[in-house]
Amino acid sequence: MDYKDMTDEQILQRLLETDAVPQRTITLPRLGIPVTLKGLTGKQVFNLRERSTNHWNDKKGREKERLDEEAFNVGLITLATVKPNWGDPKLADKYSASGPEEVVKRLLLAGELSSLGDVVLDLSGFNLELDEVKNG
Repeated sequence: MDYKDMTDEQILQRLLETDAVPQRTITLPRLGIPVTLKGLTGKQVFNLRERSTNHWNDKKGREKERLDEEAFNVGLITLATVKPNWGDPKLADKYSASGPEEVVKRLLLAGELSSLGDVVLDLSGFNLELDEVKNG
């Protein structure tokens, strides 16, 4: 079916049938484990971005902000991981961590954090190539 020819009813039906969140399982070669990640909603990503952004005033009193990329990626991974359970008490004990975000931060290398964060963003609809519906 050509998408531009979809009726309002067909579009509504598609929206009503859509409730599955995309997931992907990838292997972390260094650790030799599978990690299953799921997509996040816009609200989840927005809230995490806000939480991971540092705000301050410069010497001239202008408000500045900078995204803490490590905190953002750790948060993405923690929120999106289906398995393993980063919050398992055994992991927290081994890594002397206060919670799942600390485990992720202490266990994964910088490149692994970045790569897994990119997967979460892809699953969440970022970096998506959209087809333009052409009229006539």
